[in-house]
Amino acid sequence: MTRKVLFLAILLVPMSLVLLASTSQANTFTVQELGVSPGAVTKISVSGFYTGEVNAGIVNLVVDGVAMNGFCIDLFHFSLSSSSSYQFLPLADAPKTPGTMNATQASQISDLWAMAYSPTMTAEQAAGMQIAIWEIVGGSGFSVLGNEFGASALLSELQSYSGPGANLIALSGPGQDYVVQRVPESGSTLAFFALAVLALAFTRTFRLSFLTSNGLKDRSR
Repeated sequence: MTRKVLFLAILLVPMSLVLLASTSQANTFTVQELGVSPGAVTKISVSGFYTGEVNAGIVNLVVDGVAMNGFCIDLFHFSLSSSSSYQFLPLADAPKTPGTMNATQASQISDLWAMAYSPTMTAEQAAGMQIAIWEIVGGSGFSVLGNEFGASALLSELQSYSGPGANLIALSGPGQDYVVQRVPESGSTLAFFALAVLALAFTRTFRLSFLTSNGLKDRSR
């Protein structure tokens, strides 16, 4: 009986680790917006929300202490200098309401990033890419009243792009929502997976020991 209880307890270890991982992924973290650079000023109109000048370009972010470049995907919220209530979401699941996104739009933004983004892009190029993203997200509810910095040319070029898309993810919180490139898993996440692998290894070792000691065969193969 002792062996059976020990065996069942070890079988439960990997599942508990999986549940722990899914819970930790829902945790919120701090995002700081340091400004838009490179970028340029233009005038836009968002139906029912805002008409006026904006800074369009690469948004300089610090995400949970890590510097990142991003672009705004949220036409209905103003940015905050800092907030501790952000979380990662699949790009197609952002921005938050009343903004909308679908898989097609998310794919277009991913392709646009792969096609046009560079960390050394000029102010005009960065502004054009940001405006193109707003065009994709905003649809008929968004219009450019000032310089569009080549956004229409980017969107035209996007129609014939056939390369792989960029690996992107959304940042969603109380201020603007952003799109950024995925970063490699953190040390804590890698440590979790290492622990999970060890747990699985121990599970198999104890399982084989249990079967052998009880004169049973391993039928899992």
